[in-house]
Amino acid sequence: MVSDKKVALLGLDNAGKTSILTAMRKKFDVPEAVKGLKPTKKIERSSVTFMDHMIYLHDFGGQKHYMDEYLKNKMRYLSSIDLLIYVIDIQDSLRFDSAIAYLDEILEFFEENKIDAPIVVCLHKCDPKIGEDPTILKNIGIVKHRIRPWLEKFKMGFYKSNIFEIHTIIQAFSRGISMLYTQNEAIQKFLLDIVDKMENVMSLLVFEQNGIEIGSYFLENLTLGMKKKILTLYEIVQRRILDGNMNSYEFSDRLDWATKVSGVIQSFDIEGLLFFVLLILEEHDEAVVIDQFNFFEQSYNEIYEILKGILLDDEEKAKQLNA
Repeated sequence: MVSDKKVALLGLDNAGKTSILTAMRKKFDVPEAVKGLKPTKKIERSSVTFMDHMIYLHDFGGQKHYMDEYLKNKMRYLSSIDLLIYVIDIQDSLRFDSAIAYLDEILEFFEENKIDAPIVVCLHKCDPKIGEDPTILKNIGIVKHRIRPWLEKFKMGFYKSNIFEIHTIIQAFSRGISMLYTQNEAIQKFLLDIVDKMENVMSLLVFEQNGIEIGSYFLENLTLGMKKKILTLYEIVQRRILDGNMNSYEFSDRLDWATKVSGVIQSFDIEGLLFFVLLILEEHDEAVVIDQFNFFEQSYNEIYEILKGILLDDEEKAKQLNA
């Protein structure tokens, strides 16, 4: 299909590329799942679906003899990449020179051959307990500064990630995918329309079945910690409705000691593809929360039709391109 894409994960050995893919597939109990992972031999290929597209994932082994082969045969290995996810172990400062030199050589090839693939740079192994450590923050600053000259030539984003907070990996992957497809524009507009008609909305998120975010709204003044908490809540309640074979689940929690929230997650099965919509409201008055949940529930049919329309419209575009 014309809209199918190739996503390549590159970086030095032990940077965490395979762990990132494992996290995307497993979603739950990731630290346990990555134990005992062996170094990738050459290129491991797999695929996932996204909004009825096939995303072909190429995990490039990072051992030196493999890297030498890729760089010696760039046209063969690098010319058909649609999205590059470049992974840097942010704890391993002794190998920053090698990691950045490898990226530089890849991007020089892209530039010479007019390959405009977007780039996601994962500042990986930025684990929760060390994320604000001065050494790690300094390492992040060094890496960003050295890669920054490429920002003028490519669509590029930097994302801190780790396997203990799956949402950090989902966010990085989602941002990359959003640069390949435009389906989320209609969903984004619809989310903003809903938010304008409701009270006390702190967040409204839409994910497809593989955890890729396709639409999002966060209240402007939310702290980073609050956003992380909301994404963690999504992981918890999504697992709950999947394990319980439910379509919907309501819950209450706190984003911090002072901010109590109520939420609901709703699943939609469209043409055999699952989508999840998460609404988070700040809880001031229970009657208001009930009223807002009822209003949101009345929007389910419209959400369903928009998601279905995007799928059908994209299938029609693919048919036209293949005609």
